[in-house]
Amino acid sequence: MLKNHLKQFGFTLVEMMVAVVINLILFAALITIFVNNLEHYRKEIEINRLYEQLQLAMQLMTGDIRRAGYWSNASSNVGTNQNTNPFMVTNSTDVSVNNTNNCILFTYDHNNTGSLPAISSASDDDRYGYRLMNGVLQARPPGASFICTASANSWENMTDPNLITITALTFTLNTTTLTTGPGAQGIMIRSVDITLTGQLTDNTTVTKTISQHVRIRNDKFIP
Repeated sequence: MLKNHLKQFGFTLVEMMVAVVINLILFAALITIFVNNLEHYRKEIEINRLYEQLQLAMQLMTGDIRRAGYWSNASSNVGTNQNTNPFMVTNSTDVSVNNTNNCILFTYDHNNTGSLPAISSASDDDRYGYRLMNGVLQARPPGASFICTASANSWENMTDPNLITITALTFTLNTTTLTTGPGAQGIMIRSVDITLTGQLTDNTTVTKTISQHVRIRNDKFIP
């Protein structure tokens, strides 16, 4: 009776092997889930890092472009039926976008002097620009050529090519003229639509596109 009773306890070798295999399968499944979750979190971190870089660049551009055409002496033109704003001279200092739409140039009276200074690297010369150059977002520094085709090393990098690559940058200048007087006299309302696309340099599968509509605060009087 005792022998028969003892035979009812324990596992056979086959049963133990089956249990081990099941445990290995479960463990492998847990490892796979853990690795997948880890990869997911890593990619989310990379996407957030890319988004933060693009968003910071976008904020800098929009804050600057919004001020285009500002002139501290604008009140001197009130009632004169003319526009002598040196920061709104057509095809010279006014807001302009190049033919490929990946560069914008503009001016504004940053120093409140009332006049546009000569190009100089000694101080802020009130001329600004942003462009895409060789996968990098660049900004024009004081003293550099005020043209979209300026050499790559004459403008400053806003993004680090070791971290992110800018794959597309588009500026769209929108204008609407409201007639307020005889002939073509009126007010030109201007805005810029910006689209910025980038990807991580070390992981090109991580890409992000952001867009922003910028209303230029300084409307242009058309005499």
